[in-house]
Amino acid sequence: MFRGRFAVWFLLAIVLGLFSAGPAGAEGEGPIVVLESPAEGGGFYQGQQAQAAYGCLPGPLEWPVVECVGDVPLGAPLDTNSVGEQTFTVHAVDYMGVETTVTHTYTVFDVIPPAATIRSPADGGVYSYGAEVLADYSCDDGPGGSPIAGCIGPLPNGAPVPTDRLGTFTFRVDAYDAAINHGSATVSYTVADLAPPTITVTSPADGAQFRLNEVIAPQYRCYDEIEGSRVSCEATPIDTSSVGAHTFRVDAHDSSGNVASSVQTYSVVYDFEGFFSPLAPQPTVSTLKAGDDVPVKFSLNGYHGLEVFARSPAWRPGCPSLSTDSSRAFGTLSFKPSVDRYVFLWKTDPSWAGSCRELIVTLGDGTVRKAQVRFR
Repeated sequence: MFRGRFAVWFLLAIVLGLFSAGPAGAEGEGPIVVLESPAEGGGFYQGQQAQAAYGCLPGPLEWPVVECVGDVPLGAPLDTNSVGEQTFTVHAVDYMGVETTVTHTYTVFDVIPPAATIRSPADGGVYSYGAEVLADYSCDDGPGGSPIAGCIGPLPNGAPVPTDRLGTFTFRVDAYDAAINHGSATVSYTVADLAPPTITVTSPADGAQFRLNEVIAPQYRCYDEIEGSRVSCEATPIDTSSVGAHTFRVDAHDSSGNVASSVQTYSVVYDFEGFFSPLAPQPTVSTLKAGDDVPVKFSLNGYHGLEVFARSPAWRPGCPSLSTDSSRAFGTLSFKPSVDRYVFLWKTDPSWAGSCRELIVTLGDGTVRKAQVRFR
């Protein structure tokens, strides 16, 4: 604090010393104002540290000075934040109320380069091939600076930044202010293959159904939209060696390390060709004698054991049946290799005469086969 007061008094002593050596002051009978800093027509660069230096002395009539006020106190910083012409005024009043005002004009010169700000593309940003990225940047000379004369980028503001080539690129914006100061900003961004390859499966179609041991050639394709990308494609075989639900999987890898997979679900069923006589395919209704053992004959294209039923066959009243309730159809299952046929001897009841029944056979592959019988 002592140093600060000493600097102010020292500055005041210099000003008054200069005045005693014969500096120019206000003419007339009022007090004399000595304004050394800022000097008339002087110049400073923007942000320069400069102190106000002024003093007030009695005029020719030697009346004491009772007021000596500048735009800022003696020794305080001058305003050098805003470029262009500035003024500084000192106002003095003596004991008799006579006033003197002195104003100096000085210039603040812009030597600070403007700043360029790039918001998009982001510095260090990684964008997917083909992504939409819009240029977004601006230029500013800061508070009190000169107007921006030019803000120049490789693309107009809001224009799409190219992302159709892989690699690392730079984006530079140059800023110019009205004082011909130049500033710039540069960012680096990368366009990378971030998308997985595409897999198209034609066969097997999702939900497809094949017969047991049917030979199916898979049809699929793996590819990438990016030129020059290498894609490998691996697939599991289509397995029809057992009945039930199966999956077919394709895995793809591209040269950028992206992976993709596609899973299709299909089912394998017995090679069932329909019921043989005396039954008939729906909607035909067979006519049989109630109380007889009805041979329910069918082929599954080979012997697959005697556990080919998922559950015991059943029957429901009506042709076609409108009932949701069913009753077990009693009988025995056998296989005749000479004719490649399964035979289920369905035991019927004499009381069924004059009525109709719908036979329901659920095979181990999940399929449901039906036949309609009218009993006489």
